[in-house]
Amino acid sequence: MKCSSIVFLVFPGFELLDLSGPASVFSNANELHKGEPYEVTVASVRGGLIESGSSIAIQTIAVDQVAVGTSTTILVVGGDQPALMAAAKDSSTLAWLKKASGQAGRFGSICTGAFILAAANLLEGKSCTTHWAATQFLKAMQPKVNVLAESLYVIDDKLWTSAGVTTGLDMALEMLRQDLGNTLMARVAQRLVVYAHRPGNQSQFSNLLELQSKSDRRYSNLLAWIDDNIDQAINVSEMADYMCMTERTFYRKFTAAFNLTPSKYLEEARLNRAKLLLEQTISVKKVSEAVGFKSESAFRTRFESRFGLSPSMYRRLHKNPWCN
Repeated sequence: MKCSSIVFLVFPGFELLDLSGPASVFSNANELHKGEPYEVTVASVRGGLIESGSSIAIQTIAVDQVAVGTSTTILVVGGDQPALMAAAKDSSTLAWLKKASGQAGRFGSICTGAFILAAANLLEGKSCTTHWAATQFLKAMQPKVNVLAESLYVIDDKLWTSAGVTTGLDMALEMLRQDLGNTLMARVAQRLVVYAHRPGNQSQFSNLLELQSKSDRRYSNLLAWIDDNIDQAINVSEMADYMCMTERTFYRKFTAAFNLTPSKYLEEARLNRAKLLLEQTISVKKVSEAVGFKSESAFRTRFESRFGLSPSMYRRLHKNPWCN
């Protein structure tokens, strides 16, 4: 592999972790691989010292001094709302991004850096993600963008976007894996004491908790009942009986209240409980029984489909260190 250029674009008030985490992935790869495969550059629109939101200043080069080609990866870091809005209004920044993204082999963002890509009209018609707290704002700002709110990172052709802060590490590790293979990626992850590989479609937050927090109070007791009986073969008819409704009426009202069918909610509740049990190192077979699946194979299939990794792998990655 010839030397690849990794260019981080920063601006006043940027989030330091969005830069330092992913940059550490590539710098550690250079130490562990012969020939230093990556050239890491931090750039800003005019160059010079740029102060982060943490008040730590970083020396940068001006973007017009950056040579961009097919071996270049451009990553826009995130920041808080005032810093982002100022950067998103800088015509020089946007003009350079539009031109450079067309020349680069890869381009993208870390965390809320996606808003600067959006301001440069580089997300339209694409799939992407950003910090979970900002996904609704991005959807409102760019209705023609497919915002995947739960993903840790999203790859859409040469566009790479990651979710909140530390997920930039996951995305950088995936870039490294694709560039130089699993072995080096695993060695770098071990050095940084992070998960060797978290799939991009693994959820960055529990949407079940969000649904419960926004639910109609009339359903509070039902949700508690479901939680208490999650190991049982609950069906929609039993839920309707609990609510003293006909099955048709219950289905319609529940779906309207949660924007989710009762059976889909039940599956989400089962799988989210399963995650907690797996973190306690309980066997996959016992977990499948504890969350009401009729067969272990069905549980494995649904879990992997939902979270992008097998129950066994999830347990290895998320093992609670306080559990034997």
